[in-house]
Amino acid sequence: MIGIAVINYKCYEKTIKCIESIQKTIQTPYKIYLLENGSENESANILKEKYCNDDRIELLISNQNHGYARGNNICIKRMRQDGCKYGIISNNDIVCVEHTINKLIKDLKDYKDFVIVGPMIVDPKGNYQQSVKLKKYKPVEYIIKSTYLSRFFQKLIDREKELTKDISDFIEVSWTSGAFFAFSLEKMRMIGDFDPATFLFYEEYILSAKARRCNLKIGYDPTVKVMHYHAVSTGGGLNITSKMEADRSERYYFQTYEKTNKLYLGLLKIIRLMEVLFTFGKRKQFREIKQYFAGIDIPLR
Repeated sequence: MIGIAVINYKCYEKTIKCIESIQKTIQTPYKIYLLENGSENESANILKEKYCNDDRIELLISNQNHGYARGNNICIKRMRQDGCKYGIISNNDIVCVEHTINKLIKDLKDYKDFVIVGPMIVDPKGNYQQSVKLKKYKPVEYIIKSTYLSRFFQKLIDREKELTKDISDFIEVSWTSGAFFAFSLEKMRMIGDFDPATFLFYEEYILSAKARRCNLKIGYDPTVKVMHYHAVSTGGGLNITSKMEADRSERYYFQTYEKTNKLYLGLLKIIRLMEVLFTFGKRKQFREIKQYFAGIDIPLR
């Protein structure tokens, strides 16, 4: 049986559409573990009424928001208890197409040393979204490609995007998007599941580091596609809360998994502070800037 983790946070309409797409396209026994993640709106009641008589869906209702990593770990624990061999992690703003899940599971069965396999991700108009990173960035490369400084290196970014966009066959990659992927429950246990220290963001980097430590691989199958309504699962758009969570998770990743020196961490922190001043200052959101400066050094939840 395949276990499928879907986390709802406020956007129950997208969650229902996601689940409908899974049910219409999957061709193998499955169970969906739907975590209602402390939405504080009508989501819990609506989802309970919608799925109360569906034995293929187990609704887990939480009074608090566990975030992405801990929320998915809750679902993975239930998968193991039910004897699932393979699992799917899906944002609630994903729509599956025919054979999406079955093809990814087949990849995991065919390639025994892969812990995770991800699909190509496209937006609702069919445009390619960045689905993978082909290799682990070196420190300087990370800064010029993953911060606002990337604006000065757009040709490099575009070239890399075109390379990934043009991949046509299954390959090994550094990481695949956390929005949707298939995994082996056994191998996920070997790498230790999601790191519960992070609340949101950088889970792909952390899973990649964990896999490397265990000599396991991450794969990408561009013949499989899902559609992604990007940012719906986190509330949509850049806001100060998501920016803080991203920057804190980034620092945690570099400190914990890369053992990065203090000079590099300090440079990264300065760049992120400048991003906040530029973006939210331009919007005249000075309260948000103050909130960021007050909260960025608070330890992860």
